[in-house]
Amino acid sequence: MSQGQENPESFATAVCCIDGRIQAAVTEFARERFDARWVDMVTKPGVVASADESVHSAVAISVRAHASRGIVVSAHAECAANGIADEEQKKQCRDLARDLAERWSDADVVPVWVSIGGKAEIL
Repeated sequence: MSQGQENPESFATAVCCIDGRIQAAVTEFARERFDARWVDMVTKPGVVASADESVHSAVAISVRAHASRGIVVSAHAECAANGIADEEQKKQCRDLARDLAERWSDADVVPVWVSIGGKAEIL
């Protein structure tokens, strides 16, 4: 759901693993998807397997304080902190996105899978 022309103070939120190989792809995806200039990064190792109240609190700050236009939840290949099969990680990503969508019913919450090559695709 595109919001139109980029606003110089527009924000999106990304829930992302700390792995530096994927952060640029997640940021770019969030900026393009939500026509946002800035992306608040909520990071934690293997976040889709270990999202806790600190993650939800950080998302709340982004959504409330920055009027975030949407939330991207990402998982990725070769995650050192979540060494399970890709399909299971994708399920975890969709589950976390569903949970955030329930908490933030006005937000567009998009789960994505990021390849190590840097391509983010919607799950």
